[in-house]
Amino acid sequence: MVNRPFEQPDGLGASALPSVETPADDDTGELVRRAQRGDRVALDAIVRRHHEDVARVLWRFAKQPADLEDLVQDTFLRALRNLGQWRSDRPFIHWLRRIAANTGRDYYRRSAVRRRWQVDTVAREGDGPATPEAVDPRPDPAAQAAAAEVKALLGRLPPDDAALLTLHYLEGWGLHDIAAAYGWSHTATKLRAWRARARLRAHFEPSKDPAS
Repeated sequence: MVNRPFEQPDGLGASALPSVETPADDDTGELVRRAQRGDRVALDAIVRRHHEDVARVLWRFAKQPADLEDLVQDTFLRALRNLGQWRSDRPFIHWLRRIAANTGRDYYRRSAVRRRWQVDTVAREGDGPATPEAVDPRPDPAAQAAAAEVKALLGRLPPDDAALLTLHYLEGWGLHDIAAAYGWSHTATKLRAWRARARLRAHFEPSKDPAS
């Protein structure tokens, strides 16, 4: 099966965490309380309000449009199950983006497991290496190809490394925000970032040991 690169959803740019709720979002607390009581109208309002932000984060992780749709849905389902953990003194969108970041990391982890299984299967069957992904000739094919190459390159890294670099360099998250999202200390996150960059460089400089 050929995985095709796909375009970033319209209107989605960088989603660094420092943005805050807009005045129109002042009723978020009331919507959350209603959603916790099973109010579907309130839940739909939360999804409509934040769908674009969540999709913006997860587009960086997803390899196919169907994957993006599943990841967005999974993020909102996780948020719904854990609404009681949101602290009303903090922007709701920050909390929601952290759930999206964890959903993306889990996606990378599942993808890594599937890749290992596929490699093992090919090796057993003696079919040789997998066929490279094709580039879909859509408008601005250079941008599409570049996005696909970045995702493919990140896909060679351990899932946590890929998730960290995705958020830090593609989404503009600070290391402090990434540490908070993944439950790491700031010092550990800085070390993880250094090692992830070293591993990434090793793909361009194979003679060097990424762990050194």
